[in-house]
This record gives sequence, structure tokens and C-alpha cells, in this order.
Amino acid sequence: MSLKIAIGLCNTGVDYIGTRHNAGFIALNEIALSCGASFVYSKYCSAYIAKLKVGANPLLLAYADGYMNLSGSAIVKILKYHNLDISETAVLYDDINLDVGRMKLSLGGSAGGHNGVADIMQKCGNSFMRIRLGIGAKPDKRMDLADYVLGKFSESDLSAIKSLDVKGVLALSVSRGFESAQNIYNRRDS
Repeated sequence: MSLKIAIGLCNTGVDYIGTRHNAGFIALNEIALSCGASFVYSKYCSAYIAKLKVGANPLLLAYADGYMNLSGSAIVKILKYHNLDISETAVLYDDINLDVGRMKLSLGGSAGGHNGVADIMQKCGNSFMRIRLGIGAKPDKRMDLADYVLGKFSESDLSAIKSLDVKGVLALSVSRGFESAQNIYNRRDS
């Protein structure tokens, strides 16, 4: 299957703007801004959708209106409304196991302790493309994980997330397939 939609995981609401857990949305929003696309709320799937063209191919960008830990239920609605399959989906999300400003692409695998990804796997299956965005590990192992991921990015860390070439990953995934993007970007980021 080819890539038809990229979904950035996030918590919506003013309290969550600029938080580490919203790295997926932040990267996705940078793509929309760079392409002159706007997110429009769809009441039919309770999500914000932007439409792009990558060459001659359409690509949807989306983020759900709601909470990260319910991402699976939200993605079910988005995919159903747009008549898409989870295998045509790239999910962008934060990863504490990667340094800030690093990115790794994969297909399948475990949730890695990420509750939003676990919910997607439970409700949609495991055949989605993953774009994991590094937010770094907790500075102190005793720190509560929720406090860390719901904390705000520093200016430099936010800049590092925004400068990741997620747009290039998506363009290559649409034109040549996700495996091609994996081969190039995972090698580049090693």
C-alpha cells in the first residue's frame, strides 16, 4: 500500500501547546505551513485535516481533536471517514528513546511504552508506518514520565523538532515507498 495520510499524535488544547508529547503535531504543522496548507476541522471524523499534493499524488495530514492516549479510537474515525486503511498511514509521534532532533522510521514493532501508539495498535492493527521523533530521555530518572512528556520544549529543542526533514520523508514515501525513505533517512540519522 502507498502512503495516503500522515497523522501527528498530540493532545489538543491550550495547555498542551509546545509540549514534548505534541512533537508529532508540531512536525506535521511545519509541513502544512511550508506547503501553504491549512488544517480545517471536520466534525465527521473529529479531526483537523489538511490536503496536499506531493507531485501528482494527494496526501492528507491530520491530527485528532482529543487526547493522545485515545489515539486509536480517533484514527479509526479518521480512516473510516476518508475510506483509508491503517497500512496507508504514517503516524508521527514523540520518542523518549531518541535524542532530541533525531528521527527513526519503522514499520510495525512494539508500542515502546507509548500509550497513544499502544491504543492505535489495539484499535487499528500494527501495519502503520512510524515516524518517531526524538524528544530525549528524562533528565532525572526519578521524574514522572507524564510530567516530562507534558512539559514544554525549550526553544532549542523545539527548533530541532521543527527542523527535522519530515516533509522529505513523506515526499519520498509517497513517490518511492516507505522502505526507500527508511533506507535513506535511518542511515542518515545513525
